[in-house]
Amino acid sequence: MIYLSAGWGMYDSLMILFLVGGLLFLEKNNHRWASVAFAVSGLVKLFGFIPMALVMIDSLVRRRFKDLAIQVAIAGSLVSLTSAPVLLQGGLPTFLSGFSRFAGTSSAQATGWNLVSALGGVRFPGVSLYVWVAYAAIPLVYAFQIRKGNSLFLSVLQASLIGAILLNIFSQAEPQWLSWPIPLALIYASVTKREGLGYYAYSFGTIATFLVMTLTQGSSYLLFGILGGNYLAPLEGFAGALPVYATVVVSSLLLLIGYIIAKPVKFRFEILALIVIVYAQAYFWLSTIGIQHL
Repeated sequence: MIYLSAGWGMYDSLMILFLVGGLLFLEKNNHRWASVAFAVSGLVKLFGFIPMALVMIDSLVRRRFKDLAIQVAIAGSLVSLTSAPVLLQGGLPTFLSGFSRFAGTSSAQATGWNLVSALGGVRFPGVSLYVWVAYAAIPLVYAFQIRKGNSLFLSVLQASLIGAILLNIFSQAEPQWLSWPIPLALIYASVTKREGLGYYAYSFGTIATFLVMTLTQGSSYLLFGILGGNYLAPLEGFAGALPVYATVVVSSLLLLIGYIIAKPVKFRFEILALIVIVYAQAYFWLSTIGIQHL
C-alpha cells in the first residue's frame, strides 16, 4: 500500500479505506452509513459500488423498500454532487471510458498487464468477455452465502473478496488492483477464524509487491524516482517478463481462492517455496526458452 500511494501515486488505498469502513458499518447493522462509505469508495474506484449494489439487492429482496429508497438517494446524491462539476466541464467521455473498461464493454485494446492476455502473449483485440465470469460469480457467491444463513455482512464480504480476485484475473486489470483482495482477505480470515488465510494474505501482499516492483514499473522508478536503469537485474527488464508476471500472479490468486473456499487449514511455509518454484519455472520456460512466442 505504501508503494501504491507514495511510489506510484495511486489512490486504490483510499478506495479500500472507505470500503473497509463500509464493511465495519455493515457488521454493526448500520446500513445507512455503510451505504455512504460504499458510495464514496465507488466514487474513488468503481469496485466500491459492488458491495453497495449487493446491499441494495438485499433490501429489494427482503422488501425493505424504505431502506432501498434511502440507499438509492445516498448513492445518487453523492454521485451527482461529485460528478456534476466534471461532466459540466466536458469530462463525460473520460467517465464513460473508465466505466466501460471496468464493466467489460470497452472496445479499446486491453492493457498489457491483463493476466489472461499476458499468459497468451497477446492483447485482447476489443471487448473482453472474460470479465463477465467475475461479474456472474459475485451475485452467485452472495446468494449462496445468504442461503446458507450467513449474515449480510459476511455474504457481502465474501462476494466482494471473490469478485476482487476474479476481476484481477479476467478483467482489463492494472497491477495496483492486486491490493484489493488483501484487506478483504484479512477481514474474512479474522471473522471466519481462518488463520492460514490471514498469513497467506500477508504473504500474497509481499509477493505481489515484489512482482509489481520488478516486472511492471521497475525498481528504479519506485526506489529512486527515475525512469530507466536496471538495479535488480536479472529480476526485471528481461524478455517475457509479462507472461512470467501473469503466471505467478494467477497461481497466487488461485491459492488465495483455495484458502477462502476450502476448510480452514494451517499456513505452511512450503507454499512460499511452491510459488518460488512457479516463478523459476515460468522464468525458464517463458523467458529463457521463449515459449510464449511459439
